[in-house]
Amino acid sequence: MVQQSKNNILLEVGTNELEVITFYLEWIDPDTKQRHKNTYGINAAKVKELVAYPENITELANSVPCVKGVFLLRNNTIPLIDLCNWFSYQTEEKKEGDRKWVVIVADLNGKAFGFITHGVDKVYRISWSQITPPPALIATSQSITGICQVDNLIIQMVDFERIVGTIDPSMVVKSNRNEKEAIEIEQKYDKAVLVVDDSRVVLKQLTNTLQNAGFKVIPKPDGQAAFEFLEDLRQKGEIDKKILAIISDIEMPRMDGHHFCMRVKQQSAYKKIPLILFSSMITDALRRKGETVGADDQITKPDLDKLIDRMQHCIEKLADS
Repeated sequence: MVQQSKNNILLEVGTNELEVITFYLEWIDPDTKQRHKNTYGINAAKVKELVAYPENITELANSVPCVKGVFLLRNNTIPLIDLCNWFSYQTEEKKEGDRKWVVIVADLNGKAFGFITHGVDKVYRISWSQITPPPALIATSQSITGICQVDNLIIQMVDFERIVGTIDPSMVVKSNRNEKEAIEIEQKYDKAVLVVDDSRVVLKQLTNTLQNAGFKVIPKPDGQAAFEFLEDLRQKGEIDKKILAIISDIEMPRMDGHHFCMRVKQQSAYKKIPLILFSSMITDALRRKGETVGADDQITKPDLDKLIDRMQHCIEKLADS
């Protein structure tokens, strides 16, 4: 089911649509003892497979509390993450044999992670425009990047990149540029890099790291906000003076990175501005989709030094064209 859904959506380009696999978590209010059930969503393109709760889990010393350990899946060692623990939900204790939970195995930044859910519901095909950014408090404290309503159901889109970035330091976006290199970049470019990412944590990391590397940065939380900003500059005749390059995530509420890229590349005023897709989702199929919408380059998070090198190459290439 998951693979078929992924193939269907990947055949289409620039539709600003995605397929969301919904899952739920059940928890108990510690004060009232009332049972609750919340529905969450994950982009189907991230999901490798759904598996039963593993019988054998190896605990890891000194790991964060939400990491239950690791399990083997066809000779691959997969970290197992308890989403209820991450969200600080209190749950009923169950014996190993009574657990009918489902583990979502997702591919994030080229690594596989397993996420414990209490069940998987349906697959919905929706538009990114149906997903709205969450209130700031929820986004900051609970790792939610967007909220949408489908069939009277409230679906919260989880910021899985934030979760794994907390667990695995190698997943954090960073650069190893030294001070001398940063000064050279600062002196070379007087325009800003427009950075687009719906994850508040990643957007802050990208902004700070690029600024430390010598770049001026303009951050935007999604493709819609970024495109409106570009259009405002274009109408004022300030595009050539302000924007050096664009770095965009793919998964974003309101307007995703592929649709944003297509809209930008359709406007002749932006033809000298390179647009690089920087995402945890650069699979072979999604790379082809990025090429179709006109992305100048596509790089998998979190390799920021590679991003900077290839962004500069794209800047020089378009300047000479």
